Amino acid sequence: MPFPLEVLVKLFAAVVFGGIVGYQREVRERPAGLRTHVLVCVGACVYTLASMGFGQYGSDPARVAAQVATGMGFLGAGTIIRHGNVVRGLTTAASLWAVAAIGLCVGLGREAYWVGVLATLVVLFTLSLLHRLEHRFGVHGIHAACTFRLPGGAQQIPQVQQALRGLGISIDSCDVSRVEPGDVLEMRLSLRLRANADLAAITGDLSQFPGFVGFQSE
Repeated sequence: MPFPLEVLVKLFAAVVFGGIVGYQREVRERPAGLRTHVLVCVGACVYTLASMGFGQYGSDPARVAAQVATGMGFLGAGTIIRHGNVVRGLTTAASLWAVAAIGLCVGLGREAYWVGVLATLVVLFTLSLLHRLEHRFGVHGIHAACTFRLPGGAQQIPQVQQALRGLGISIDSCDVSRVEPGDVLEMRLSLRLRANADLAAITGDLSQFPGFVGFQSE
């Protein structure tokens, strides 16, 4: 295959493979979506093509590939968000790292194409089907947020926390602030529920507590 045509084919394959994974992340409204994954895959492919060209001048192409894998750590770290004790974005960071590896395989070409194809299928399976299985079998709980306004002040906080634990709800973090003059406090809770929890029933139970403002699953 002529060199310019081979480059076009590899870049197109990088767009397709990165786009497949990126589309899944885009649908789930994650920090890094379609464009980010496509750019990462294409960038890794271009670095690989460049490193193969560098080999003609006596340099080691493997060093460029190694730097791509290392450099992805900085981009992946940008997608990780911590809110209280809840950490989000780890899966998206891992998908970016995997897409970079797929781009490297596409850049190498030949037998490595099949590695890229199979890796894309495995990543897509992991992000889509395994996610559904986790929720079906209750491997991971549901994250939720709840807000109370407590006119009785700090003395009501232990009562609310005990009531939540009585409903089988785990408290990840608790943020308390004063919103009005006097003893009125606003308590914002980050919660973790069982995967098969009945959200409507829990909302009904929580609405019976004095000072309940709202409940929302994430």
